[in-house]
Formats: sequence, C-alpha cells, structure tokens
Amino acid sequence: MGLPDRGIVAAVQLALYVPMVLLTLLLVFRHGFRRTSGWIFLAIFSIVRVAGAILIIILEKTANPSTGLFTAASIVVSIGLTPLFFATMGFLSTVAQRSDSPGMQAIGQHSKIFRILHLVIIVGMALVISATVGITSENSNSRKNSSSQRKAGGVLFLIVYIALVLIHGYCWVHRDEIRVHRRRLLIGISCALPFFLVRVLYTFLGALQTSPLSNFNPIFGSLALYTAMSVVMEFIIVLIYTTVGMMTPLDLDEEYPVKNEPQEYDAVPNGPGGQQYARA
Repeated sequence: MGLPDRGIVAAVQLALYVPMVLLTLLLVFRHGFRRTSGWIFLAIFSIVRVAGAILIIILEKTANPSTGLFTAASIVVSIGLTPLFFATMGFLSTVAQRSDSPGMQAIGQHSKIFRILHLVIIVGMALVISATVGITSENSNSRKNSSSQRKAGGVLFLIVYIALVLIHGYCWVHRDEIRVHRRRLLIGISCALPFFLVRVLYTFLGALQTSPLSNFNPIFGSLALYTAMSVVMEFIIVLIYTTVGMMTPLDLDEEYPVKNEPQEYDAVPNGPGGQQYARA
C-alpha cells in the first residue's frame, strides 16, 4: 500500500536530511562542538527532521493511530524553529568573534541580548509544546488554554526573528570590523533570512488561528502550505548554511585579518645602506 501525500513529503524529507545529518556533523567536527559556533544546532535540527519524518510516515501508515503518536509527531514537527534560531544566533556570534571592536564584541553569544533571546526562544518552545499537548487532551480547559499558548509562542518567535534581523543589520553596518572569512558567514545569513521569514510566518499565522485544524497546522492542515512555507523553506535555510560552512575557512583568520587593519612593522637591517621593514 502506497503512502498518502503527506507521507510522501515525509519520505522526501527523510531522503534529504539523512545525508544532511552527516554533512552537518562534518561541519561540527570542522568548526567545533561549542554551542556558540551554531553548527551543533544545525546538526540537531537535521536529526529532529529525520525523527519527524519517520513519525509522520508511521502516522500515515497506521490505520488507527493513538493520541500519543499524534502528539509526538506534532511536537517534533513544530519545534523545528528552535534549533534554527539557536544556529543563527551562533553564526552571528561567530561573525563577531575575534573582532577588536567593542560594538561587535557586544553581540557575542554570552552578551546580555543573546541571553535574553535564548530565554525567549526556550519559553516559546515550551509554549508550543504545551499547546500541542493541550490540543490532543481530553480536558476542555487544556484545549482552551492551548490556543492562547500557541498564540503566545508564535508572537515570541516572531519577536526573536525581528531581533536577529536587527543584529544582522548591525553586523553589516560594521562589516569593516569583521574578519575577512567571517563575512562569508554573514552573507549566508543574509541569504537565509528571507526564507526564514516565510518559515516564521507559517508558525505565526498558524498561531493566530482559533482552530487546531487550520490550514497552517503541519499535521492536519493544508499540505501545500506546509510543504511550501515550512518544508521547502527549512531545507533551503539548512542548504545555505551548510554550503557557507563548507566554504568558510575560519582557521585562516590570522593569515587574513580584518581588511584595512593597520599592521605593525619592525625595522630590520638591510645591509650598510639602510633598513628594510618587516611585519612584526
């Protein structure tokens, strides 16, 4: 028996994200396991999408799926924005690393603004998970509260996106203070943000709907909207980030510092007639 259309989309996701898991793990080994690097969250996102695709395929092939299966599939599919947000924050932090500018150092991963955004993302994820569980609950109060939680989570995610766009814009204003190779990563973020907006809007518009069976529900809603605004957008974002990650040699910072950065020179002997200057 063949898969329904939603199951076919999940199968395509599975085929795309299994190799993407390997590629993102390669980037983790290449650029580092630290949370501040962002690559580990890109790998986590790919793993989450593999798990989500498997759950949807099981859901579509099960004649009478349990409430627990519905809930698990809905949660895994819905929390995808969280690792993408964390990855983008890590990449912005990487862009600002090793800059001598106080302004760029102020947007590091351990800065106050990033800590606040971390908290907002976690709260948003918790609200989305709670809302997803509430939708399938037999308790009428839980179902009623899930609507408010879903709206609050969608609003928080939109706020985080706007904040990341503003931080990204600040980096462009001060791009001359960024190490040469790290500017490629900034360009990658610029390319990904428009697709990121569509993905955030999918969650935000779904949060505004009063019914859990709205067109913007990833499990029960319109398959066309889900595929176009969520599945495709997410894969484009991951593809952009991984491509830029493969092309960005962060270990060459010392060889290629900030453009127009003043260099220090020492005078060295150059025979009896004068001096030759060499970089210190």
